[in-house]
Amino acid sequence: MTLLGIDLGIAKVAVAIFSEGSYGRTLVDVIAHTSTSPTRDEQLAELASVSHNLAVFYKADWCFIEEPIVGNNPKYSLKLAQTCGAVMGKLSHLRGQQSLDIRLVGNKTWKKEVLGNGNSSKDVIRSWVNEHHPAYAALCGEDQDEFDACCVGLYGLGLLDRARQLTL
Repeated sequence: MTLLGIDLGIAKVAVAIFSEGSYGRTLVDVIAHTSTSPTRDEQLAELASVSHNLAVFYKADWCFIEEPIVGNNPKYSLKLAQTCGAVMGKLSHLRGQQSLDIRLVGNKTWKKEVLGNGNSSKDVIRSWVNEHHPAYAALCGEDQDEFDACCVGLYGLGLLDRARQLTL
């Protein structure tokens, strides 16, 4: 099983790739891509293609995407929602080809489940990953969006683990 955790930005996507192998589940890679395209439509197409290509390359089964925040800045919220829609639209083509399941997760939800506090700050996220998963932190480097994508992916893994334990 391969799972992607995706953190979105206006002109950026960060993708954490978790894979199940002979050593169990592990973070294989974390990739952040910032679009340099000159127009908004080209940025959206580029970010969607990067996400799609990673899902194809790693044969992803699951994709958990941080849901856009609707906040006090409507322009920011709108552009974040555009990025989310473009990425989801492009990934949706893989539902039939490789049975990709795409889920949105709110930032407070994954923070509460993974870190224990839905209002965790960027510093808390980075410190938690450094403490609990130092090898993952090394892959994230200095990019906060990569730390966020890693935690979104960890949320997805936890959710799937709980679902497997359910019996009728």
